Amino acid sequence: MAGRRAIKAVNWASLAERIPESEKNTLAAFKAKYDQYFRSVQQYPENPPKLDWAFYKKSVPVSGLVDKFQKEYESLKINYPEDKYTAQIDAQAKDIEAHIKKFIEESNQRIVENEQEIKKLEGLLKYGQMTMEDFRDAHPDIALDPINNPTMWPHTPEVQPSEDDAKEAQESSH
Repeated sequence: MAGRRAIKAVNWASLAERIPESEKNTLAAFKAKYDQYFRSVQQYPENPPKLDWAFYKKSVPVSGLVDKFQKEYESLKINYPEDKYTAQIDAQAKDIEAHIKKFIEESNQRIVENEQEIKKLEGLLKYGQMTMEDFRDAHPDIALDPINNPTMWPHTPEVQPSEDDAKEAQESSH
């Protein structure tokens, strides 16, 4: 069984920074209960007090009674619960750390890509100064191309005729 260990100090200020304002009262209530429990545990010694058995052997007239009590007292073992959760918490912390590192790497990659996009956009003419041809050259993926890919007003994908509609129109006209 695990013995009573020194309890790690809780950084309440750091914890309070991380919780939403609506949960501050709950945290304060939890801290009060924690402090009460911590004080009650700390008021008792880790090991039971040592007794002067020789004094009791001289004072108690019943033979064998003190020896029996001494044997039972010394065999008394208080079973503290095993620590099953620290290993799980440490494993979760390592897992979360790996996710954080991966997120940071991905974020740094996105930052580089976005900085390149910003440089590209800074090199373009201002939209107020562009002609339709300049816009088509700068954004071929979203520019209207009435010669190669004509569209119908309002030029959104939802209202454009599909190939099936074109086939039906040809079949109905013949």
